[in-house]
Amino acid sequence: MPTEIAVRASFPRLLPLFLVSMAAIGTEIALTRFFAIASWSEYGYWVISMTMVGLAASGIVASLLQRPLLRHAEILLPMIPPLLIVAAAVGWHWTTIVPFNPLELQNRQLWADQLWNIAQYYAALFPFFFLVGLYITLYFMVHSEAIGRVYAFDLAGAGIGAVLVLGLMFVVPPFLLVAAMLVPLALAGLLAPAAGRGRRWTSLATLAALVAGAGSIWLYNQARINEYKEIFAPMHAPDSEVVATRMSPKGLYMLLDSFTERLDLDMSNNVGVVPDANLPRAFGLYADGNRVTALPRSTAIDTGYFGAALDSLPYRLAKPDRVLLVGASGGFRIHEALAAGAGQVMVLEPDRVLRQALLEGLGPAPAFPARPEVTISALGPTAVEAVGANDPFDIVDITRDFIAQSDTNRAVLSVEVLAGYIHQLDDDGILSIPVSIREFTVYAVKMFRTAQHALAAAGIARPAQHLLIYRSAWNVRILISKMPWQAQQLEVFRAFCDERSFDPVFFPGIDPGRLRVFNELPVVSFDTVESPPGDGGDAMMAEAAAAVAGTPSPYHAFFRLDPPTLDRPFLNAVLPLEHLDRILARIELVPREELVYLINIAVLAQAVVIAVLVLLLPLLRPSGKALPAGQFLRAVAYFAGLGLGFLFLEIYVIEKAAQYLADRVLAFGVVLATMLVFSGLGAWLAERFRSRPRLGLGLAVAGIVAWAELLFLALDPVLTATAAAPGFAQILIVAAAAAPMSVALGMPLPLGLSQFYGTRLAFLPWAWAVNGACSIIATPLANLMAAGFGFKLLPLAGIVLYVIVLLTLPMSRPRPQ
Repeated sequence: MPTEIAVRASFPRLLPLFLVSMAAIGTEIALTRFFAIASWSEYGYWVISMTMVGLAASGIVASLLQRPLLRHAEILLPMIPPLLIVAAAVGWHWTTIVPFNPLELQNRQLWADQLWNIAQYYAALFPFFFLVGLYITLYFMVHSEAIGRVYAFDLAGAGIGAVLVLGLMFVVPPFLLVAAMLVPLALAGLLAPAAGRGRRWTSLATLAALVAGAGSIWLYNQARINEYKEIFAPMHAPDSEVVATRMSPKGLYMLLDSFTERLDLDMSNNVGVVPDANLPRAFGLYADGNRVTALPRSTAIDTGYFGAALDSLPYRLAKPDRVLLVGASGGFRIHEALAAGAGQVMVLEPDRVLRQALLEGLGPAPAFPARPEVTISALGPTAVEAVGANDPFDIVDITRDFIAQSDTNRAVLSVEVLAGYIHQLDDDGILSIPVSIREFTVYAVKMFRTAQHALAAAGIARPAQHLLIYRSAWNVRILISKMPWQAQQLEVFRAFCDERSFDPVFFPGIDPGRLRVFNELPVVSFDTVESPPGDGGDAMMAEAAAAVAGTPSPYHAFFRLDPPTLDRPFLNAVLPLEHLDRILARIELVPREELVYLINIAVLAQAVVIAVLVLLLPLLRPSGKALPAGQFLRAVAYFAGLGLGFLFLEIYVIEKAAQYLADRVLAFGVVLATMLVFSGLGAWLAERFRSRPRLGLGLAVAGIVAWAELLFLALDPVLTATAAAPGFAQILIVAAAAAPMSVALGMPLPLGLSQFYGTRLAFLPWAWAVNGACSIIATPLANLMAAGFGFKLLPLAGIVLYVIVLLTLPMSRPRPQ
């Protein structure tokens, strides 16, 4: 090897790698924000796929062209950062003009055009991520004598980059984040080692690329909010105006003033139910173009309309001395509860922007007036024990928009949380649960069964005596009473529904044949569109009766109706993916909430193809240069196990942190940064075991297995016990849970890569590509495993994979001394 290549991996030489890794992860996260706004957040999974396609391809190229790349490494390393700036800017502009319409993917006549648009996304972003992968691979090959140190800088850069871009999301508009990531790329180019005129020309090229790239993104940015988002139509109505914005990693919040904006509440259309049933005008609050809630225009709200609302029944069935609101509906539900007679109101509002809107106001929307009987808390919906630590509640009211605001909020619908809220009720208290049937009736059916399981988990032996279910054409309300419903309450229930033309779905002693159905509800299945039965009842009544009785679903047996739990907190995930052919045949019926699993399957299929191509790469080499069969198979098992195992454990910790912090984006940032930085420390420590790799690997795997088992057994109790801790303390607890295991996780990859040197150096980028390709597989596979079997399967699978890693280290002959 030429002496100029075998250079010492010093801090100045590795700093550009740190910066490029920082910019790469930042760009990847920024692109997920683009897809969340320009289409929908579930399409952010593509970014992972696009990233790894480029990285895997770079590993293949580096393996095949190892010798020429090494010969020209001192020229290539300074050249790649300015090329990355150009590739990022051009890729961004191309991505923003692709006319992708996600809705057409569900139209069998139009989907082919959208496949071409998806291919354009891959083509636009491939050069950037290919160059990133080539740059990192070159560093590994150039500094093959210090792989642990190189990998440490790579991981640390990625960890700090994740924190940096999440911090920038508070101050930089989401469509300018990619431009901000060009700065660390430029610094990498300016700091890259080069000699004489080479440094001057490289610096000029880097600065020119930065000015052109950032300037073009700033001046000619064509990224737009998807025209099918909820904000698009009201925002383009006459005289509409965005009157306030708040930027955060959780979303781009926009407050819209439009004559179309009113409180969104399911109301009876019957005249005379209340003197004035007009819903008040409001500001519309949107996040990434999706409607979050309505905010009042005044501190004085006339709540006369509430008596006609589907949600008002619990306040007629129980005296609301103490009310817990899970979500405030922008403050409207607080006004409604107080007007209905609530003596004390506690509000759970974990979303920082919504909570600040209540406490401080947002733009022209006023704050909720301070009142001693109203408490606004940042606790998440799963902090049940902390919420009811003082006195029981007469009503626990879960608002409909709270569930729609984020996936972490939907954990409130899990069996354990609902059972916890039942325990927090007074003896005659009521828990009120909303379910939308606007798009997919199967979610209501799933919640009927969830309510039955929650009652059983709360120790109630006869659930049928404690359930009331009723609906409009658009929504269902499930009421759970801690005590059996009394005859007087049932009379109020029947009269309430009759006067407002709402349909009873279930109550003790229900006789569907004697009930009039006001809101006809056809049942949409994946076989046919069925009409309700002709005996005076409807499908929802039959489904509720079957759920309470514990018998199979009469109309929705095709779907997965397992109740959501904290380990599998999915109200959606109802499609039986083993019947994928039937699902695709009726894809036009699939709601957007279910598309994420079909996208995961598509990404997984693509990832498997990429992984197979990468795995077969050594077969292209002449037999004299190929790895021995035994070492080849061990290398495949080793690096594939690392790619899958690391991500399985990471995703498990992220999910637990998301429930704990009630904020998936914050959890993602804390866990990702902690695991990457501390894994970098582990990679640095791996250098001490270069001459004794089996010892280092044994210590690392022992630490991983022990800590994963500890997390499996003890993490949930710790998080439950500290659910009411201050936010900063909770972040430290999450970091402390992830850090020790992360140090051990950082050691196996450099110990494995260090086995490829000398004549086998060309297999180093191949091994790195195998690890990357299997990392692509890990994310969609973990999501599908969790949806099917629960998140606790992931640490168990991770333990098994790391045991396989321990047994398959691809040892080479000892290095000559």
